[in-house]
Amino acid sequence: MKINIPKSALENVQSQLQSMTKAMSASLRTQEIASAMIATQQQLIDAQQQMAKSIEPIFQAQFQANKTFENFENALQIAFSNYQIQMENLLSPALKNFLKSLEKLPEHLQTALLTLGNHGWFFDLEMSSSFLWALENALNQGDIKEAEEALSDYFRENLETIENRLITKFPHRTKILETAFSAHRRGEYELSIPVFLAQTDGVCYEAIKQYLFMRKKGKPKTAIYVDTISADTLKLALLAPLSQPLPISASQYERDESFNELNRHQVMHGEVVNYGTEINSLKSISLLNYVVQVLDDDDEA
Repeated sequence: MKINIPKSALENVQSQLQSMTKAMSASLRTQEIASAMIATQQQLIDAQQQMAKSIEPIFQAQFQANKTFENFENALQIAFSNYQIQMENLLSPALKNFLKSLEKLPEHLQTALLTLGNHGWFFDLEMSSSFLWALENALNQGDIKEAEEALSDYFRENLETIENRLITKFPHRTKILETAFSAHRRGEYELSIPVFLAQTDGVCYEAIKQYLFMRKKGKPKTAIYVDTISADTLKLALLAPLSQPLPISASQYERDESFNELNRHQVMHGEVVNYGTEINSLKSISLLNYVVQVLDDDDEA
């Protein structure tokens, strides 16, 4: 006789399976990670389809073998444990290693983004992960010139794409943004940099009602928003530059005589007059672009 498993039990199992799949398929929105995850997701889909064909007989057998169990949940747990074991056996060693590497991804991502941020640069979600890791390695090895040349080339080549992205997302800022990008292209960096930095703070406040360049307890006020993201470790890693003190927002007490990074306070308050370089303008563009991308609620799953 066929055993009808209660709907609530099936829904519970389905929920657990969905949680497993979601955890396995978490990724950055970068091209390289996306490609790798597509291949991985297909393997998981194939494995789940194969297991789906046999899951009902597995439950049926378990329930028949456990008729003496007074607690239905115990029988269900045994059945689901067997399913997990069979699912585990279907995963290839290579796939298992890949999934283990994903577990370490948030920590590695956070470290890499903060490394860039400590040198005044910010991640573009269209960058490949291999490029990000290479930049991190170069900066850690002291090859700052090499890393900055690569970053400068990247943002020069993607300048039009970034401008269009910013204008599309914030059309009411079009005139200001077009003026700043025009000044950048003309080499008038003394004009472009203050505008990009001001727009960054404006975008932060518009998106999350917190300012990047204001501090609270030693951290940028955008950390207040980041602290509300408690469940998604990958998103937390991606937002790390908004939660930690970095040179771009360093206060006068955090800047010693050797400080030579782009700093919003020094620029906006006229404390420095030699900030007008192409690299500094590209850095300010990278920051504004980063803020717009990571605070874009429309892209959240």
